[in-house]
Amino acid sequence: MKPVRVMIIGLGRVGSRFYEKFRALGDDRVKILAVSEINLQHPYLSKVVQDGVPAFRNYRDALSHWGTEIDIVLDTTNIPAVKNDLRHFLEESGNHHTVLLPLVVSYLLWHMTGSNDELVQDHIDPGY
Repeated sequence: MKPVRVMIIGLGRVGSRFYEKFRALGDDRVKILAVSEINLQHPYLSKVVQDGVPAFRNYRDALSHWGTEIDIVLDTTNIPAVKNDLRHFLEESGNHHTVLLPLVVSYLLWHMTGSNDELVQDHIDPGY
């Protein structure tokens, strides 16, 4: 079975946790094609680069670079405008392969990680 190819947007508490979990599964199961982090000084970004994962400041650049090679985009920013922009970008670029993971599925995955940490759900509108 081929690996699921993902892109992670945001390396905060949630994004970095998913990054670690995906890396632990191994590239033969989950291949992280790219990470997008707006804060180039983010302390976790150096680990991503050291791991050899391409890092982009702008998620649109990552999507343009990888295109339909990305199976799933995991947006952990919790910003509805980002989710909406991602939808429009995928549509405008004709990318009907890449799936934008709904926020509720991120919550499901979070619970499946076995974390005892509560996932802060501080959004007003999840951007669906």
